Amino acid sequence: MRSAADLLVAVALLLPAAPLPGAPSPPGPVLPLTGAAGLLFGRPLDLNRALPEDLEVLPGIGAVRAQALAAARARAPFCQLRDVLRTRGIGAGTLHKLRPFVVVRPPPGCPGSRTAH
Repeated sequence: MRSAADLLVAVALLLPAAPLPGAPSPPGPVLPLTGAAGLLFGRPLDLNRALPEDLEVLPGIGAVRAQALAAARARAPFCQLRDVLRTRGIGAGTLHKLRPFVVVRPPPGCPGSRTAH
């Protein structure tokens, strides 16, 4: 079983190295860091869009809970952070550990969403 630290190290190794001073810039646009790689730079994971593999690196979330989160949002997207409590295996303690690392960007149709009808 992989630990969160192992996954973060693996993601860090996959990130491109910083260019040397005076080196030409690579062609094409610079892609934004998303998923677990974004966590390394303080970017939260969106629980409605993150891949299960990315969710596994969150504190208190392993492979089983990551799959449970993905299954719960497939049944009904999370409209607010406390909606994750409907996920089997996620309680108040886990939610407390997740708060600094996650966001919920509600999809259209959520109550209170600008695009809700």
